[in-house]
Amino acid sequence: MYISKNQLVNRIRRAATKYKNYLVGKTFLFVYENGYIEVMFTTKAFFHLTGVNSKLSAVDFYKHAVKENGLRASEIFFDADHPFDFANLKTQCLKDLYKITVQDVLIADGVITATANYKLAVTDLKITLCLGKDTDINGNIISSRWVPYSFRVEEIDNNKLNDLYEVKFVFCKNTNSPQNVKYNEMTFGQKENLIKLPDEIKNMIDIRD
Repeated sequence: MYISKNQLVNRIRRAATKYKNYLVGKTFLFVYENGYIEVMFTTKAFFHLTGVNSKLSAVDFYKHAVKENGLRASEIFFDADHPFDFANLKTQCLKDLYKITVQDVLIADGVITATANYKLAVTDLKITLCLGKDTDINGNIISSRWVPYSFRVEEIDNNKLNDLYEVKFVFCKNTNSPQNVKYNEMTFGQKENLIKLPDEIKNMIDIRD
């Protein structure tokens, strides 16, 4: 089905609104059978998830996208690294990205794509959020949290994945909370199973009835 550039921009706007409402400014603790990871959603990460290219900075792209009628078709373009077909696929699903924090998902320990290898990813085997280390502009690691690097919507076959681990719980807190503030919201999991968590995880959360 043909889609115009303006229609694709409208998809990005809708996805940006969902990203703002559910993800940006939050850090999620994914607890799985082999351990846990902390994933931080930032404003600058959104641009890299859309599949389009732009002369706007990543932060400005997000600001334009969340502003009503802010992002314009003239501000995006496509090239060999950002083909239209991929952007079309990604923007169809991007508005549902937040669902990985509220439903059954898997942690993939190693994802191989045509352009890059990623150490970790969160996937439901239909959409895959590829993760990288939280670094500064010089590539220096600045925290133990992971951040979104890429968003894949093609079905990932087993040859492109290494080990898969079922996520048992997902917890959430504001990214800007003081370091000693614990995860105070559970977005996925069964409360009756909290008692089974190892002490290391229990010390990171504060879930109240």
